[in-house]
Amino acid sequence: MNKLDRFKLCGEVDVGVTGKLLYLIMNELADRNGEIVIPQRKISETLHISKSAVSRNLRKLRDGGYIGIRETYHSDGGRAASKYIVK
Repeated sequence: MNKLDRFKLCGEVDVGVTGKLLYLIMNELADRNGEIVIPQRKISETLHISKSAVSRNLRKLRDGGYIGIRETYHSDGGRAASKYIVK
């Protein structure tokens, strides 16, 4: 898939502008398996949007079937950054 096709795919994602931006960024940063581990706080700080806006839009992307979200944990049981799977 060339870069222009990725932008076209992002345009077809049925979420708001912030959701499209998140999807585009995740698509760009994902590894060959479509996976990315990144804290919501990091996304929030980078885009200068609230963490709740990031969380809300990630849920919309998940509910729309555009991404998968897998919770991850540290060895001591504490919560770690989620793994996102871009579809």
